[in-house]
Amino acid sequence: MTSFMCKNLVLATLIGLLMLYLSGTCEAQSNQDCCLSYRRRKLPLHVIKGYTEQLSSEFCDINAIIFHTKRGMKVCVNQKDQWVKNHLRQLSKRLKKMSE
Repeated sequence: MTSFMCKNLVLATLIGLLMLYLSGTCEAQSNQDCCLSYRRRKLPLHVIKGYTEQLSSEFCDINAIIFHTKRGMKVCVNQKDQWVKNHLRQLSKRLKKMSE
């Protein structure tokens, strides 16, 4: 093998490794667990144990509140709905009582 061929082989290997690395990081970002739509029906407060907030400015397409139920389900709801605002207020009060 000539010196030129060795350099090309090393360069091709490095480019291949870089492509594998970059495709792995892109894949990890695209596999985020995002809400794609909202539940329309009201969820009873007593089944909710917590929540997380999904922001459209991050990886997902829509803003959402994700209620975590006592049975381990994740329910996507619209943060603009009045019943969601009420539930968030109640959960906040519940958390405040626990921290006192």
